[in-house]
Amino acid sequence: MSRRRKSSLGFISKTMFAANILAVILLLLSYLATVINLADFWPIAFAGLAHPFLLLINLFFITYWLITLRPKIACMSVVVILIGWQFVLNQIGFRESAAEEAPKSSKDVIRVMTYNVHYLKTMAFINDPETREQMFDVIRREQPDVVCFQEFLTHDNKDIDTEKTMIEILQANHYYFVPFNLPNYEEIGLAIFSKLQIKNKGSILFPGTSRGNEAIYTDVEFNKKIFRVYNVHFQSIAFQPADYKFLKKVEDASPDLKSSRRIGSRLKNAFIKRSQQVNLLKKNTLNCRIPFIVAGDFNDTPVSYALQTMSKGLKNAFREKGSGIGITYNGDFPNFQIDYILTSPDFEIKNYRIIEKKLSDHYAVRSDVELK
Repeated sequence: MSRRRKSSLGFISKTMFAANILAVILLLLSYLATVINLADFWPIAFAGLAHPFLLLINLFFITYWLITLRPKIACMSVVVILIGWQFVLNQIGFRESAAEEAPKSSKDVIRVMTYNVHYLKTMAFINDPETREQMFDVIRREQPDVVCFQEFLTHDNKDIDTEKTMIEILQANHYYFVPFNLPNYEEIGLAIFSKLQIKNKGSILFPGTSRGNEAIYTDVEFNKKIFRVYNVHFQSIAFQPADYKFLKKVEDASPDLKSSRRIGSRLKNAFIKRSQQVNLLKKNTLNCRIPFIVAGDFNDTPVSYALQTMSKGLKNAFREKGSGIGITYNGDFPNFQIDYILTSPDFEIKNYRIIEKKLSDHYAVRSDVELK
């Protein structure tokens, strides 16, 4: 009886050890997803997407080996987690508390916000005046000096003239709006609204991608200093209603092959295009001779080639001052942090805040920074 029990325990331990090795290898692969250009090998991106789950699995194994009094084996996962600790910090903020809704602490502070407003609920199929007014109220309460909008929409209907409304809210008429559709009764695109005077502006088109995924910038003046604000919207996965239905089937364990291929194709396209767009914008920032801020919807997670490449040599506002798990997307998939505020080293990050109001499929993100 004793021998059988020992044999059974031995088999379980061996199986757990093999599974632990696999989990360690996959976690290491997730780190590689941040440095391999997805245009060269796109499947590695899935390892990056899976990082939070791989991290939890390795934490489970650490707990298991400690409970079974095998601390040496537990060290295997501990070491690999520590190797990638920077990626944990990209997702979890260890500050005591997040910034609260409050006025700026000093006149020397610049308040920056990024917000994917999902057309401000003005399109015919999602026209929602009440939610739109709540979005305006977020801007009204936070009073950013510079706000970067993605999927901003304005309408020639005076009742939903969002450009005019934003100017009234911020009490400033400095803005740069680049619609990606032909001018008609409604225009959609990237917009930067600023209380600070705009000295220069421009756009960065991403070749081979649909309009709407691009970057714009403005050079603004603050306390007799000029700095640049980039507003970016990198390639999205562009899931359609049918794709979300498929994901629901996956949850119910009843997926189909055709839908799986369609989803795979969309993911591949997004991974490759996003890496190309990131490289293009990074090159532009490297040539920028003034302090700058990059804000926007990256459409990618904290453990990704997009964020790692874009944030190299920059300050990540969430890492500097974030608290808790940083989730900025509240749609169906992926429910991660995909909106970021990055600054050149010339800025000091004062605070960071995710405004968790489910009005768009993204939360608004704001940070107070000071130009040194």
